[in-house]
Amino acid sequence: MIIPTNAIPPLQCLRAFLAVAQFGNFTRAADALGLTQTAVSHQIGQLETHIGAPVFVRNRPNVQLTDLGRKLLPKVETGLSGIWDAFKEAQNSDKTQRIVVSASPEFCTQWLAPRLEKFFNLYPLISLNMILEYRRADLNSGKIDAAVWLGAGHKGLSATRLAVEEEFAVCSPELAKDLPEWLGLSVAPLLQYAGARHTVLDWERWFQQLYGVALHEYAPGFKFEYGPVFDSFSDMIAACKRSEGFALVRSSLVANELSSGQLKRCFDEAVTSDLHYHIVTLPNAQCRPEVEQFRQWIVAEAASGQVN
Repeated sequence: MIIPTNAIPPLQCLRAFLAVAQFGNFTRAADALGLTQTAVSHQIGQLETHIGAPVFVRNRPNVQLTDLGRKLLPKVETGLSGIWDAFKEAQNSDKTQRIVVSASPEFCTQWLAPRLEKFFNLYPLISLNMILEYRRADLNSGKIDAAVWLGAGHKGLSATRLAVEEEFAVCSPELAKDLPEWLGLSVAPLLQYAGARHTVLDWERWFQQLYGVALHEYAPGFKFEYGPVFDSFSDMIAACKRSEGFALVRSSLVANELSSGQLKRCFDEAVTSDLHYHIVTLPNAQCRPEVEQFRQWIVAEAASGQVN
């Protein structure tokens, strides 16, 4: 059976639909999915546009399923559950060793994903399942084998720092060509992205750490322009590459872009981050060779400083 290309809405829209239906609230659904409320609202909007009718009645702060939504819910649950079961069965049908790793979306897309081919070449019998989320996964639940966090977590865990993170501003090569020596940040918007409180790079905090004064106090009477808030770090970086403004970044998250020349460090100013990425496991993780191999590999990869 060949299903038409546009017959089914994106999978993330269906996951958002199930989550909102379960919690009856966009914010709680977003927390469970590790997304922002804006992202979940956008995905529900995509689903309703695809169907051509609303699936929720929005009564703040909660929502209720429409008649159409109630008819759709059990079929979506059954369909996605069937797909999940099929893939779990397929994953367990061979001799591969499966590990589950939790990481923030920006770390996975910007740092880990470009390097995973190296890992799979070294360890072809290890199957890696990534869970992208901002909340700190419960490693004691048995569902997550390792996590990459900003910070080491609590004392009952084994954590190894991957690198010392610096925070600095970047822009496109085109924008970097004619920056003034003073108030360089004034020539383009300061881009932002949505994320968890402990991961988001904040211009105000960075400026305060750098100069000891707030942005508005640095140049009295002058107002720096803030750009749009993007749904993800990757979306913000894409806009930065298009010369739409400056992006505040951690060093590990733009290593590839800096190495390839797609982005430039536009100023000398930088601060050492308060938080650094760690690979975190349970203390007995070395008892599972596949988990220990992944831990040793990611530590060595971070230490090498090599990028694709």
